[in-house]
Amino acid sequence: MSAFLSKRHNDLVRTSLQQDKIEWHFTPQKGSHFGGLWETGVKSVKYHLRRVVGNVSLTFEMSTVLCQIEACLNSRPFSQMSSDPSDLQSLTPGHFLIGTPPKCDKY
Repeated sequence: MSAFLSKRHNDLVRTSLQQDKIEWHFTPQKGSHFGGLWETGVKSVKYHLRRVVGNVSLTFEMSTVLCQIEACLNSRPFSQMSSDPSDLQSLTPGHFLIGTPPKCDKY
């Protein structure tokens, strides 16, 4: 049995979570519709993976592909930055993560 599945490990994790007052709430196994926004993000990543990779098996290239997909998803606009109609810059998730929208190379 691995250390991850051992009773001692589970007891240590449970104690640590109780001390930090962390509670877990799980969604039902077939209830992806309970997930809301994060399930939409997972769906977007899967969509782009299928379009870019298809049925090809990747090894080291997988991290590169996932980084490119992450950059594209984090460069999508939330809203406009200002009320000035000539300002075309928009607020993206990248602004919160790295201060600027990530560079998204086109495939």
